[in-house]
Amino acid sequence: MKKLFLIFLLLPFIGTAQVKGTHFEHGLSWQQVKEKAKKENKYLLVDCFTTWCGPCKYMASTIFPQEKVGEFFNKNFVNVKVQFDQTKNDSEEVKSWYADAQSMSKEFRINAYPTFLIFSPQGKLVHRIVGAVKQMNL
Repeated sequence: MKKLFLIFLLLPFIGTAQVKGTHFEHGLSWQQVKEKAKKENKYLLVDCFTTWCGPCKYMASTIFPQEKVGEFFNKNFVNVKVQFDQTKNDSEEVKSWYADAQSMSKEFRINAYPTFLIFSPQGKLVHRIVGAVKQMNL
């Protein structure tokens, strides 16, 4: 009984201890992500990537998992990753973003990867970054 009580006491800390890097939204549409950013009064970071892009993979595996990077982005941004290529192995969630990715590609002239789009909480594009970084100084 004491062990069970201890597990229930520690359970909330176990879940939060695992969230060290940047949190990217899942299960939301483009419209829902924009609404969330507006509601939380946070900027919106869109990671525009492709499955074949080496620098995209570097950012996903090395930069975004860093605790300090996660602290900064999770505090100030609603973050979303959008896949801009289409493969036969894409999940239903990725497929649900196909139309939005194509629309964003045209509207924001995405032609190099990774591209990071930063929107104000009101949904206005305020900055874009093209290319990966080896280190983030936050």
